Amino acid sequence: MSAKVKGENLDVSFAGGASKSWPIPKRDDKIGIRRVRDAAVQFAEENGATIGQVFAVKKALTDAGYHLVK
Repeated sequence: MSAKVKGENLDVSFAGGASKSWPIPKRDDKIGIRRVRDAAVQFAEENGATIGQVFAVKKALTDAGYHLVK
């Protein structure tokens, strides 16, 4: 599984072919960021992601500066 922020999108993809991308809102839109994170986590879980891979989805957003707490 791969999770990374490219430009203003969060891309999550699996070696088996499943992939999805979400537009990320502005950094101060905490509710919007949470919606994207939750949707990406749900997609990852539905495709058999391990707990570590789920954390990688969250970390991709955090590493790109999209934080849910100030």
